Amino acid sequence: MARVLCSDPIDPVCPELLRAAGHDVTAVSTALSHAELVAQVPDYDVLIVRSGSKVDRAVLDAAQKLQLIGRAGTGVDNIDMVNATKQGVLVMNTPFGNTISAAELTVGLISAVSRIGDAASEAAVRSSEIHGKTLGIVGLGRIGREVATRCNAFGMNVVGYDPILSNASAKAHGIEPVSLDELFSRSDYISLHVPLNANTKHLVNAQRLALCKDGVKLINGARAGLIDHQALLEAIENGKVAGMAFDILAPSPASDAWKKLVSHENVIVTPHIGALTTDAQQKVARDLAYKVNDALAGKSFKGVLNAPNIDFGKREEFMPLLSLAEKLGSMQAQLLDDSRLKRVLVIAEGPKVTSSELSGQLVKGVLKGLLSHMLEEEVTFTNAKQLADVMGIQTVEHKHDEASGSSFSDQLTVIFEKENGTSKKITGTVFGKSQLRFVSFDDLPMDAIPSGSMLLFNNTDQPGVLHKVTSVLAKHQINIGNFGLAREKATAAAVSVLNVDEAIPDVVMDELEALGMLTNLRRVNLLELNTAVSGGIWETFLKPSVTDEEGADAAEEAGVAVVRHPKPRVKPASPNFGSGPCKKRPGYSLASIPDIVLGRSHRSKLGKGLLEEAIVRTKKILKLPEDYHLGIVPASDTGAFEMAMWSMLGERPVDVCYWESFGKQWFKDVTTELKLDNVREFGAPFGQLPDLSQVNCDHDVLFTWNGTTSGVRVPNADWIPDDRKGLIFNDATSAAFAMEMPWNKIDVCTFSWQKVLGGEGGHGVIILSPRAVERLESFVPENRPIPKIFRMTNASTGKLLKGIFEGSTINTPSMLCVEDYLDALRWTESVGGQDGLIAISQRNLKVVEDFAAENSRWFKFLAEDKAIRSNTSVCLLIDGLSKDEVKQMQSLLEREQVAYDIGSYRDAPPGLRIWCGATVETKDLEALLPWIKWAYLEVKGARDSKSE
Repeated sequence: MARVLCSDPIDPVCPELLRAAGHDVTAVSTALSHAELVAQVPDYDVLIVRSGSKVDRAVLDAAQKLQLIGRAGTGVDNIDMVNATKQGVLVMNTPFGNTISAAELTVGLISAVSRIGDAASEAAVRSSEIHGKTLGIVGLGRIGREVATRCNAFGMNVVGYDPILSNASAKAHGIEPVSLDELFSRSDYISLHVPLNANTKHLVNAQRLALCKDGVKLINGARAGLIDHQALLEAIENGKVAGMAFDILAPSPASDAWKKLVSHENVIVTPHIGALTTDAQQKVARDLAYKVNDALAGKSFKGVLNAPNIDFGKREEFMPLLSLAEKLGSMQAQLLDDSRLKRVLVIAEGPKVTSSELSGQLVKGVLKGLLSHMLEEEVTFTNAKQLADVMGIQTVEHKHDEASGSSFSDQLTVIFEKENGTSKKITGTVFGKSQLRFVSFDDLPMDAIPSGSMLLFNNTDQPGVLHKVTSVLAKHQINIGNFGLAREKATAAAVSVLNVDEAIPDVVMDELEALGMLTNLRRVNLLELNTAVSGGIWETFLKPSVTDEEGADAAEEAGVAVVRHPKPRVKPASPNFGSGPCKKRPGYSLASIPDIVLGRSHRSKLGKGLLEEAIVRTKKILKLPEDYHLGIVPASDTGAFEMAMWSMLGERPVDVCYWESFGKQWFKDVTTELKLDNVREFGAPFGQLPDLSQVNCDHDVLFTWNGTTSGVRVPNADWIPDDRKGLIFNDATSAAFAMEMPWNKIDVCTFSWQKVLGGEGGHGVIILSPRAVERLESFVPENRPIPKIFRMTNASTGKLLKGIFEGSTINTPSMLCVEDYLDALRWTESVGGQDGLIAISQRNLKVVEDFAAENSRWFKFLAEDKAIRSNTSVCLLIDGLSKDEVKQMQSLLEREQVAYDIGSYRDAPPGLRIWCGATVETKDLEALLPWIKWAYLEVKGARDSKSE
């Protein structure tokens, strides 16, 4: 039994049918206010709404138990689909019941607006018959076609525009197909029947109104945002528009122009009553009740708008491919311009996408994505092909067993051919089991994550464009989650795709347009069709479950999922939270890495140029002083630090500071390998710092800025005097790019590419101050042979080998790793440089700290002092569980593909170590933490049940 809340008045047949199925239903006679809805929704599993209830993020965040939202009617713009989908809440609607009612009201409004006249002068009456006049219908879905049928019967000449309806289908319904501009210029009456989205917002604007005949009359029974109300008001006042009829919900907030329109004598307004006939209300209420009952019973999911094909729910390997197909169709739909669609080509390449089980299904997925965006009616995998046939959309499917010329084993390409001879081609693939990617735009290699709110634009590939775009977004507090770039060097053409954390408002789009550097600027919204949702009706439908503890062990042996505690609804998009090598940047793929240098010498002009570019970009991002040297050296940060110790230690006493494994090893190296006598150690247990005030900086000092295995960092460098005599050696492998370091306090700094930037191992970076260079050139250790791979000075002159710091290398580097590093540096620049990376890491740390505060009984930081807590390698204790039990938690999380490699280091206290560096997306971290709690409860519950 489910608890159901009907927050808007609805025909009694809906609650009656739900109660008859055994559900507990609360139905209201007066619509709940937003505050009332937020207060009441936490107790319910299902929410039934009409257009009055606004189901925004506040409602969804409060709805802890919610599994399903049912919309009695068509439009779902009052529901936050993105966050509903992220939270695993299914959304369904009932679009068919009101078609006739809405069409009849539209015809009535056409008749009514035709009688509008000038009350001040009988001679100037402008009312007219509609017989013989031309009606232009924008949007030829079910309602638009029904309006055409009725107006043809009235003797009107009907012209129509729809970007996807074929000419033949339009003519079959008595509609002359025309372009959008021709429709506006020829029509005496214009009626709007399209959904509101980024492409249709302000479809009627000053430019299009200028095309119209003088005295044109307009009807809008769809959505308020289709019309620029200020432009319409001016057109009515100057006589361009003789009459206007609205059947919509008033925009909120209401503009001054809207307020003047609704009181204007030439404007008719009805409060969105097109579907408010008794017949229509009974139809949608009955239809919705049947759909909700079926979904709750696990029988069918007909009408669900934000999930891939449920029929394939038991074949998990196909779900991501169907989701990819749908997103390709949706993306293409949102990139359509005014030119009519001619043909859709779907090209499947690879063994999986061409399997017999998927025959025809990927085409349906593409069509579902296309039509769901273009039509205000229910589109499913079941009816998508049928609807496309009605619209006259020609589809062609090609299959190839291998993806020839591609680095992907399977890929799906969708081409939209238009009647004006142009086309748009997008290719996508699936990484791993479920990570969707768009990898090509019009044959330009690309790496884009098809998820959520996105910004697309073309531009000339030149410096400064991205900086100006990101500056506009930053000004409006819009965070960039991922950046993808496709470019053609020969033509300097570029396509950019940015994932952002929220919908981009009009004012931002206006500012971006005003830059004058971008073309084809588009907003796109691709719902995250979550194939990883668990719990609730998904769990019920997709697999049997057992909650009875007594039968749990037997059930596990039988292969049935045991759910001792309900699983969180949402999984991280990436399970990579390990502390080294670390997660790649958002949207990364090998396809985005140029390969022109592969097979070329690192000493070639091309190879050396790339190495030099890596050095220059790194110095700029880290804000290094001009007189500091930076070089790329062998063997990761370990090799870099050892080459510094072997080359420079011995002139002065040495103080070694450590608070984790690697620093302690350096003490052994200095005393047993270098055999230095005057060495002091300053150690501290995991989670703490030693007393750094006791360090003598007239000695050479070795320390790590951030302890990767302890989660402890130095809070600052105030303990290092400016007038020191010794050199300060700092390993910053998990701190570089994530923590601000005062370079005047540091003489030698080392790090690797595999940590904060998510690069590849095998290469290290060493930074030398002028004082360090002076030591290298003036000090030669006695009885200590320096391996060639460690040498930074010329054997003959003793001077610094400057080539190492200008693009030459001591040994042969991996140029693939260099290109990979450059990719990470460009991404760093796109998110605001080092400051941007620090901000992301701090935001990630705050998410963990907030979770720890809420779960302090069992979830604790190894570093109790916030001032010394790392914002990258976050080390945690799980109170009350043994070492083996913590490992069981890790195994559960890996089995669920939620988190990999998050165990504490082998000699650290038992616990978890979560990487929170900037390549980890905050939303993934937010999704991970509830799963950690679930794993803790599972392990603790299993132990407690055995002890009983």
